[in-house]
Amino acid sequence: CTVMRAPEGVRITVQVLNATASRGLARRAQRQLREAGFDVVEIGTVPAAQRRDSTLVLARSGKPEWAQLVAEALGGGAVESRPDSSRYLDVTVLLGASYRPPPETLYP
Repeated sequence: CTVMRAPEGVRITVQVLNATASRGLARRAQRQLREAGFDVVEIGTVPAAQRRDSTLVLARSGKPEWAQLVAEALGGGAVESRPDSSRYLDVTVLLGASYRPPPETLYP
């Protein structure tokens, strides 16, 4: 299975927001994206009123192909272009209930 990775030598900054009631998803997605070479600069949780069933990946810096790479690295998600130059980010991820983090490695 091929894991999508950030392009070599390119810094893609990502914000990961948990849009579910499940605790800890943003941290797990952060680990997953960092292992794939993305620079996760912020994680958080959205208000309960903004919870989502499916993951949404937002292109913030006008590079939708980067948002697509992030979505693929997370195993899927809709990609939308929502440029926002006030955020110093390339991509915002809103993790939905459909997000399935990879199994965690258990260390003895």
